[in-house]
Amino acid sequence: MILPNQSVVAAFSAGQDSRVLLDILCKLRETLGFSVAAAHFNHQLRPESQEEQFFAQSVAKEYGVPFFCGTAQISALAQGKNLQEVARRERYAFLRRTARQTGAQYVATAHHAGDQAETVLLHLLRGAGLSGLSAMQPLTEDVIRPLLFASQADIAAYAAENGLTFCQDQSNFSDKYLRNRIRWQLLPALKNYNPQIVEALNATADICGEEDRLLDDMAENALAELWLVEDTALSGPEFDRLPRALQRRVLRKAFYMFAGEKAELSFGQTQAIIDLKDEQRVALPGGAVAYRRRHVYFDRKMPPLPVHAQTIPLQADDKWHVLADWGWRYRAVPAKLLPARLPVDTFWASASEWPQLCFRTRRQGDGVPSQGKKGKKKLKDVFIEAKLPGYVKNSWPLLTNGDGEIIWVPFLYRRAAEPPADIILIKIAKDDIIN
Repeated sequence: MILPNQSVVAAFSAGQDSRVLLDILCKLRETLGFSVAAAHFNHQLRPESQEEQFFAQSVAKEYGVPFFCGTAQISALAQGKNLQEVARRERYAFLRRTARQTGAQYVATAHHAGDQAETVLLHLLRGAGLSGLSAMQPLTEDVIRPLLFASQADIAAYAAENGLTFCQDQSNFSDKYLRNRIRWQLLPALKNYNPQIVEALNATADICGEEDRLLDDMAENALAELWLVEDTALSGPEFDRLPRALQRRVLRKAFYMFAGEKAELSFGQTQAIIDLKDEQRVALPGGAVAYRRRHVYFDRKMPPLPVHAQTIPLQADDKWHVLADWGWRYRAVPAKLLPARLPVDTFWASASEWPQLCFRTRRQGDGVPSQGKKGKKKLKDVFIEAKLPGYVKNSWPLLTNGDGEIIWVPFLYRRAAEPPADIILIKIAKDDIIN
């Protein structure tokens, strides 16, 4: 874990576990060529906290290592929040500040196999996936846990054999905290079912950790393929084809890319994004939103659908013409005969009506002749029956004649009539495939 010429800050609470860790590190520092500093954080939660701080300082002096002390009034900071979570946050912030201050590459903590088993159960009780059941890993970014393999009995035996003195934190025996109840009540009860429960839970954490890392690598690769940088969006069709387990991870990574370092999605939020239908949105942390418009977009607000008011006259010169910014193009050419089978992307019009033919997009009250019935069928119903997503309806091209009637809705409707001798063949294509 530690290379020659590196340095490490040992988290030193003055308890048995951290005393053993500091002792081992100090014995190995010359052999392995690294330097050690001790860092003690005073939570000011117990009357004996000051005495433990002095003890920790004296031990560091005995080992001849630099000593750093941090403190905070955790009870005041918590203010109704989870006391242990606030204490952990402040403690790790201090340890990382100390590492930066000393130029250390790592913070070393004294977590052991028993702590690992407790953490797996803690996460399981709250509900967790692979990441949660992985619990702690020997190396996580800038934190190393050299004793994670060791049992509590191993550590106690080492302390006894080497005559190590330490402080005893009486709060570790209080049933006020869930972790303590797991340690003193749940784990002993589980040992009645499996005497090797601690080892079994550690094995579970190892397996889940390996599989979690594999899925994380797969999610990174998927994100690289799906992320549309200019749109801050995930490609919708490709995202939909991912397994659900990868979808959740890709969404969390994508939101991190959009919102920054402190961005984090809950399970419920990732699920809500996965379940989005076209033109739906979900509120996210930090005033962001995710919305579905073919792709999965991340933004500060959901923009309205574009409105296309242009009317574009048809040109019959056998060249491809772009239909403004609608995402379509067409080509029209005079012809004498219709193909034996007219493709779905092709329409015919008479040469005599060509000068009045125009493309436009939908308008209020649009309709087409109802097949086999009198009257008109609403264009809205044509779109609904075709299950068109909302984001394409405003830009779907409609071909109209001189009377303003819709004679062609590409792929969805074309008028029924007998072709004259001279016709115009019109072929249309979309710039990208509609899925």
